[in-house]
Amino acid sequence: MDNIAEILTQLGYNLKDYGQEYRARPLYRSSNNETVLRIRKDSGYWVDFKEGKGGPLRSLVKLTLGLGSDEEGSKWLKEKGFNKIQRTRTKPVSKGPKTFSLNELSKIDPDYSYWRNRGITSTTVLRDLGSGVVHSNGKMSNRYVFPVQNAKKQIVGFSGRDISGKSKIKWKHLGNKQDWRYPAQINFKNIIKSKTVILVESIGDMLSLWDIGVKETVVTFGLDISLSVLNFLIRIDPDRILISFNNDSKDNSAGNVAAQKAEKKLSKWFDRRQIEIQLPPEGDFNDMLINDRERLIKEWKEPIYGKKN
Repeated sequence: MDNIAEILTQLGYNLKDYGQEYRARPLYRSSNNETVLRIRKDSGYWVDFKEGKGGPLRSLVKLTLGLGSDEEGSKWLKEKGFNKIQRTRTKPVSKGPKTFSLNELSKIDPDYSYWRNRGITSTTVLRDLGSGVVHSNGKMSNRYVFPVQNAKKQIVGFSGRDISGKSKIKWKHLGNKQDWRYPAQINFKNIIKSKTVILVESIGDMLSLWDIGVKETVVTFGLDISLSVLNFLIRIDPDRILISFNNDSKDNSAGNVAAQKAEKKLSKWFDRRQIEIQLPPEGDFNDMLINDRERLIKEWKEPIYGKKN
């Protein structure tokens, strides 16, 4: 037997075909996620995105059957007539994310008045994010800027909100926002503890929810879910994923349509019971915070979290 699919089926796996790989629910641990385990078709190499571990096919056999060692897994494969596939796999060369000098942070003036005027009552989160206004000439001039860090505390980008009222571009980004998981540097523990992730369009939405005590947000920086955010969701496998893009039903409905597309996209990797569309009652979260904070709490937060939170 030299077919990896046959081996996996014999082990009890219900496989889903995803091109160069199979995906399945891990049988060696408790999980309802049908795609978190990925197995390469060409080599049998597997990765469990929730546990962050993987290895050759023999190690998956060991885990699944509860054997004592990888060698016993190899013996089982040999008894089944499985011929080890000899393949030369070229590891893709990754350039890694572009990083910025820490000296760029010196251009940021910790002036929080812009967001105070937009309903943000606490400046603690603004300080913790290292944010502020850039006055000097440059690409982020006259913008309220948020540095974006990766897990290694490197600066991999900046997101800046125009505060002059003169720019046609409300939010400007430096760096590859497809690599960003924001603001994981300050709320990762909140997400893990609550097993909840709320996807929002902008940092302004995130700050507004933070101000009413909701801290499990991930910013998508637009209307699509990047591969980085998707991999993050797969790795942590939350109980609830709330898609909370802008409610544009009175305008162009862009956020509403994008939320439906995001739900469909996420349903390929998650059970639909994990996914909810929970748009703000009207417009975006920051407009709601400014214009009707109590309505935002009563009509959006309380139905999701209850009145005690």
